[in-house]
Amino acid sequence: MADTQKIHWKFPEKKFNLLKIEKVFLILLTVLVFVFSFLEVNRRWFLAVVYSLLFLGLYFLMSYLVQRIREVEEHYHLTPTHLHVERKKKGKVKKEKVALKDVEHHKLDKFFLGGYLLAKKKKKHLLFFNTKEELENVEKFLKKNISKK
Repeated sequence: MADTQKIHWKFPEKKFNLLKIEKVFLILLTVLVFVFSFLEVNRRWFLAVVYSLLFLGLYFLMSYLVQRIREVEEHYHLTPTHLHVERKKKGKVKKEKVALKDVEHHKLDKFFLGGYLLAKKKKKHLLFFNTKEELENVEKFLKKNISKK
């Protein structure tokens, strides 16, 4: 993935991907489904568990179908001078090129594995990562190659 001059990564790496933020909200919603169904079915925990599992099953099915239908894939190429982003969505390709000298601010979130670059024209360029190691490599690379003002 990383050498001294360039960094490349692809998102999503797997065929079926749940973002960390999606997992956090899914856990929260599953707990809420369990609590409300537990209270509604006269405190029968077995039915509450069944409804929670049904909710999870439907969520995973719908998420998988949406990901297969949308077919989104992003390729990132980071060089000492530019960031190249290639977004593929249902066969259509959209390319962005950002000069690192035009980047005013960048923010990377190690928990949710995402971030953005803010260019001089106030345009945000979103970044998504598969692993924390990818994010840390990009962060080191950006700190080294973005000029401080």
